[in-house]
Amino acid sequence: MTEFWLAHLAFTLLAFLCIARWGRGPGAQLGKLLACALLGSLPVAGLSLALHLRTYTDDLAISSLVLLACAVLQRFGLPLAAARDRLLSLGLLFGLAVLLYPAALGLSYSDPYQLGYAPRPMLLVLGLLSLMLALGRCWLGAALLLLATLAFTLRLKASTNYWDYLLDPFLALYCLGALARAGVDWLRARRPAFHSTITRNHP
Repeated sequence: MTEFWLAHLAFTLLAFLCIARWGRGPGAQLGKLLACALLGSLPVAGLSLALHLRTYTDDLAISSLVLLACAVLQRFGLPLAAARDRLLSLGLLFGLAVLLYPAALGLSYSDPYQLGYAPRPMLLVLGLLSLMLALGRCWLGAALLLLATLAFTLRLKASTNYWDYLLDPFLALYCLGALARAGVDWLRARRPAFHSTITRNHP
């Protein structure tokens, strides 16, 4: 039954973020968050709305839930991770997605998903990686890996595969979009300097 609580948590966070722009005071935000939690429990055709959503999305990865929770906390005025921290974290998750999903789609002969059933090598590698991220003050990336690992250890999801705690397709697509947008913003920021260089070289 634990995974049902995770489904309700995912519904609450997603629903809140959809309406978070309306009413910006802490009291209004808390009221909306509680309303979203109650809405997710509303029964429709024998299932709560949260479980209806779960039938379409399956369980979100723990990493997705952590990022959603960070976005919710931002609406309450708590500071976000630094831009560098966020980009490194999303880049890490996208790198893992590039490793996993092409094989899952049959585009590779290897099957890294099977490693998630006996993930000791993965746990060692990602544990060292989380330590490096923490030493580099990339707190969000370290927290994503550590919380996903803790949830896997406690079996907070129905799945027994470590990958399902780290990634889901929606998270992979979000990382791709966020990194692409960051790349476009970087190019736009560089364009004035590029034009000024051309102007100086070609009076």
